[in-house]
Amino acid sequence: MLKLILGKAQDYSDRAWQQQQDADARRENTLDWLRPLIEFFPIGKRLRYCPEYKKEIVFDTFVVGYCINREFIYSGDAIERDSAGNPVSFHIARTDLRLDVSEIEWFQLVVPDTSQLELKLDYERRALIGRGRQFIKGNCISLTSSAVGQGAATLDTEVAKQITLDDGPYAQTKLIVLTPDLESLVVHDQRKKGRAKICVPVILSPDGEKDGEKQAAHGTIVDISDGAIRIRTRDADHALPETRENDSVVLTVNLAEAERQHTIKGTVIRRSPEICVVRVDSFMKNGNFVAFGPLNHMELKAELMNYVQ
Repeated sequence: MLKLILGKAQDYSDRAWQQQQDADARRENTLDWLRPLIEFFPIGKRLRYCPEYKKEIVFDTFVVGYCINREFIYSGDAIERDSAGNPVSFHIARTDLRLDVSEIEWFQLVVPDTSQLELKLDYERRALIGRGRQFIKGNCISLTSSAVGQGAATLDTEVAKQITLDDGPYAQTKLIVLTPDLESLVVHDQRKKGRAKICVPVILSPDGEKDGEKQAAHGTIVDISDGAIRIRTRDADHALPETRENDSVVLTVNLAEAERQHTIKGTVIRRSPEICVVRVDSFMKNGNFVAFGPLNHMELKAELMNYVQ
């Protein structure tokens, strides 16, 4: 009897372990396509699109929400992320439940019905669309998006259906549900310089701030090219200072392993709520800021790439 009980317990443990392994594998497979999709096509993102592969016809649109397993979310706040910024689950407001990434079976983009934009086209381009209109079920809608510091992405989608919801923030508004062709997602890196992915903590502060005005904030350097570094603000302990393009900032990087500290002055060249791209201009040497030379850039990149926490 004891052997039977222990055998059943072992079988249950084995099944539970296998189920967890399967869930982890599904989660990783899903994240492979989900990460770039929601990074380049986030809710609220302004996009451009071409109907039915007609590249000469370009309209503006934006993502109003996602349809996940036939449930709708309308805010980026409904996406729960881990410390690395990866999506973990989605909060479904209608049912007040959380859908784990490993449970995703169906993922679609929701955009407004912009059929009225066709009226602004000249006769020849309207004729290219034809009488069928652009949002007929089965039509292709090619989306183009860009992300600060990462380039541009293109994605072909298929019109799944036109809907008018009864409730929610877009109730009684005609919306279009698009099914993405994940194989068609292509990211074009628009930066001329090669970049190296890294993960190095950094302290950022506005240049010239006075003591007591603002506290320096912590972020993470996620990649570096020959002339710029990209800082992710999503993982920051505190919100980074309000900065705009062309603002001067000071970065402090402590390389504990090498017992070195870099104090770098730079210029903000791109900024979004989550990303700040800074062109490195000069670094502190013997108490003064001096311009970066080619060798200095290479040395900084080498040290950051070999940073060990």
